[in-house]
Amino acid sequence: MSALAEPEHVRAAHERQVAIYRAMSPEQRLAQALRMNRSMRELMAVGFRSRHPEWSESQVKRAVADRILHARTG
Repeated sequence: MSALAEPEHVRAAHERQVAIYRAMSPEQRLAQALRMNRSMRELMAVGFRSRHPEWSESQVKRAVADRILHARTG
């Protein structure tokens, strides 16, 4: 979806989010990034556990690490 096709409320929310991040100190932005990273890892682990209940915790951690290591963007 191009930026022009975004609904107004999505654009407004994005602008608000950017303003909040810009108002943060570098230390606050780093802390937020670390919280977001931890949340992403936890959500990924929950997904792996639900799809593979037989996996050990080390297998789940390995799967999360592998997914992040081999992730592609764009």
